[in-house]
Amino acid sequence: MSSEHARPQWAKADVSVDVRGECCPIPEMTASKKLKELAPAKVLEVITDHQASVDVTLPDLARELGYGFYSEKNGDLYRIFIAKP
Repeated sequence: MSSEHARPQWAKADVSVDVRGECCPIPEMTASKKLKELAPAKVLEVITDHQASVDVTLPDLARELGYGFYSEKNGDLYRIFIAKP
C-alpha cells in the first residue's frame, strides 16, 4: 500500500514507535516486538527515515503475519501503519 491513495480510516495509531535514525534490522525488530504486545484490532504506527524499512522489511513483516498495512511519506519521514486483526 502506498501514499498515492488517501489514508484509510483504520490507519490511526493505537501505539506508535519512532525508529528514526535506525537502519535494518532495528525497525523490523522493534515493530515485531510491539506487534506481539499489541492487542487484537489495534494499529501500530512505525515512524522512520529509512526507506528500505518501508519499501521492503516492514511490508514483508505485515504480509508474513497476515496483517494489513498502509504507508505514507512526508518529506524524508515515513509512517507505516500495521493493523493487527
